Amino acid sequence: MTPPIPIENRAGLTDPEFAPLAAELAGQSTITRALGWFSSQTPPLAPDGMVTQDEFSFDLLVPCSRGLYLAYDTN
Repeated sequence: MTPPIPIENRAGLTDPEFAPLAAELAGQSTITRALGWFSSQTPPLAPDGMVTQDEFSFDLLVPCSRGLYLAYDTN
């Protein structure tokens, strides 16, 4: 079983705003799963940037609704 993915509310969303998004993101334990979720959205989401942390990890930035961004910490 895959351990739960930590999801942080750094945008300061209220619990009613954050809970549905967190529930959808919880199953994204791989970038492949995240990309599948991106394409299932209306309109589809797409990565907009990447921040290199070191030679092994980076943050993938994805614009979301209402001017918010999702940041995926990968390694």
